[in-house]
Amino acid sequence: MKIWLPIVAVLILIAATGIYFLNRPGAPAYQPPAKEAPGQGVTGVASSASDPSDVSITSTDNGFAPNEVTIKKGQRVRFINNSTQNVWPASGVHPTHTLYPEKEATDCLGSSFDSCRELKPGEFFDFTFNYVGEWRYHDHVHAYNTGVVTVVQN
Repeated sequence: MKIWLPIVAVLILIAATGIYFLNRPGAPAYQPPAKEAPGQGVTGVASSASDPSDVSITSTDNGFAPNEVTIKKGQRVRFINNSTQNVWPASGVHPTHTLYPEKEATDCLGSSFDSCRELKPGEFFDFTFNYVGEWRYHDHVHAYNTGVVTVVQN
């Protein structure tokens, strides 16, 4: 019985610390966008797409090109697979995909910024960035292929 008392005390201390850090003043709370932007999480075949994007990032056999872009809040990025292999663009960090803060109940893994499947050569994934910040991404299939989308205020 005496051995359980310190263990219980440590568990209570850990839980209290976690609650404090999650609810401390000044910590920004996640606020979903008022309306989901058009093109959010869209996948398709590039040769038949008529819906334009603001910026394109191409996946090649050598990685993403360009692998760093700067856009304005609300702009849409098209990740297009022009490689000879399947790719899976998603928010960092591999394998959880949790860096980008937007998450809906229908999303796979850690955030909305995730194609949720491998894209075959010629397919694309469009994503509208609604949060200002520096959002790292990777290819879930080839996790060493990475990049950054920097989103600035309009």
